[in-house]
Amino acid sequence: MRRPDLADLPPAPAGIESAAAADVAGLASLLAAAFDEPWDGDRVRRDLLDDPTVKRTLIMRDGGAIVATASARVLPSDYPGAGYVHWVASDPTHRGRGLGFAATLAVLHEFLAEGLTEAVLETDDQRLSAITVYLGLGFVPQYRDESHQLRWSKIFTALNDERRRAGRKTQPTGASDEDTPTRASNGEQVGRA
Repeated sequence: MRRPDLADLPPAPAGIESAAAADVAGLASLLAAAFDEPWDGDRVRRDLLDDPTVKRTLIMRDGGAIVATASARVLPSDYPGAGYVHWVASDPTHRGRGLGFAATLAVLHEFLAEGLTEAVLETDDQRLSAITVYLGLGFVPQYRDESHQLRWSKIFTALNDERRRAGRKTQPTGASDEDTPTRASNGEQVGRA
């Protein structure tokens, strides 16, 4: 995905700080929980804190616990003029609070401060919540392979299905947009919406 312009970003979020060596264990725990894959101190140091392409790893805390992170990476030979949003994660027990949005937005502000003009990221097709955040921040799909158009079609269909399911939660049990009758001005049912 690519955000083709970093102009007009929403204001930078509060409560963001740079990760330090003392945060290695907390980052490993957060990333392991968020991605359900092995993360330990060595990997945090190798892939984030000691990687020369990662300019800054940002964190958010709730009390003393790290609850969100995102890293600002720069790969000029692959993405000239762009920053690479890297390893965005939020604690699964804190999801729905906008932490992924805030951490990603903070990284975009980092890129802007560094004079970069756009941002890129990669994500997995099934990470629909993350994709929703990225779309909301102005990222658009990139079709870098002929399979990407079909993959994005499936992603957008899945996002639409999720939106519909979420909308049904506010309707009476068993009702859906398709089940809601259309009524004439006299109140008579004339069809389905």
